Amino acid sequence: MSGSRRRVAWVFIVIVLLPVMLSLWVCYRSANAIPLLVYVLMGIGTFLLYRVDKNRAIHGQWRIPESSLQLCALFGGWSGALLAQQYLRHKNRKVSFQLVFWLIVSVHLLVWGDWLLFKQHFFYALLGNF
Repeated sequence: MSGSRRRVAWVFIVIVLLPVMLSLWVCYRSANAIPLLVYVLMGIGTFLLYRVDKNRAIHGQWRIPESSLQLCALFGGWSGALLAQQYLRHKNRKVSFQLVFWLIVSVHLLVWGDWLLFKQHFFYALLGNF
């Protein structure tokens, strides 16, 4: 594997493991295991859902709606979705799907960043004005 591909692989691994690592930290700091359970279970479930959809696509069967795949990513399964997109090569080329998916990932990372850096003050204040 070339140097640049190795760097991309490490970045990918870090991104996939990021929600689990942050959730472990939350669990350690606050004794709240819910984020960890959500990210792990939703990640695994979303990966499996992508796998089922890929198999159905191969066999010409009824497909899982894209909105269901995106909702699973939104509710914490985005790391499993990202892993499935790379490993299974499924839903990784459709631009409209990828735009929504990366928006979901960005929202998750922004919320984590807000929680870690600003102690929830930024988004809380922003949402409090609605």
